[in-house]
Amino acid sequence: MSLLAQFEQQYSVQTADITSKIGRLANVSAGERTEAIQTVERMLAEVEDLLEQMELSVRELPAGGADRNKYELRVKSYRSDKQQLNSELKKAIQRLKSGAADRSELFGYEEGSLLSSDQQNDQLIENTERLERSSRKLDDSYRMCIETEQIGAEVLNNLESQRETIGRARERLREADADLGQSSKVLSQMINRVIQNRLLMVGVGVVLFLAIIFIFWMAL
Repeated sequence: MSLLAQFEQQYSVQTADITSKIGRLANVSAGERTEAIQTVERMLAEVEDLLEQMELSVRELPAGGADRNKYELRVKSYRSDKQQLNSELKKAIQRLKSGAADRSELFGYEEGSLLSSDQQNDQLIENTERLERSSRKLDDSYRMCIETEQIGAEVLNNLESQRETIGRARERLREADADLGQSSKVLSQMINRVIQNRLLMVGVGVVLFLAIIFIFWMAL
């Protein structure tokens, strides 16, 4: 915002100086008129450059914001004022032509210098359009970068979520494996006890069988 304020201050100073110089053209001596007119045209070209810088700065403001709308209107008004200064310069030159004794000098200037100035204005307009196209391309590229960054962030978030899901699944598998190992140990212990009990029962049965045989043998 301070940069735009500086541009506005420069614009006010330059346009005021241009207006003053155009008003004094009639009082300039014949030998200095050509140089005076060229000076005004150079100042108008500087104002055009200043307006282009202002337009670029305005485009950097948030779209739809109150500040951007305000400065867009101001720049349009400044351009209208600049066109008015161009018209006043041409009118001043025409007045000098109609009343000057050295008409041939002004005529030659109009055919040469003024035509060159028009060509410069056309070139400035073309450069402005080129800058606008470049600015739009930069805006599109920046928008694409933002969208790509957002897509990349979403992909990274999805990958992070999937990594956490896989990690939890692995933890569950480790817990299940530990539970299966514990269950296997318990089952092995139960089987060993069953075998031990069966061997013990067989041993007791054999002892009882031998005891019965011994008792019958003693009874005989």
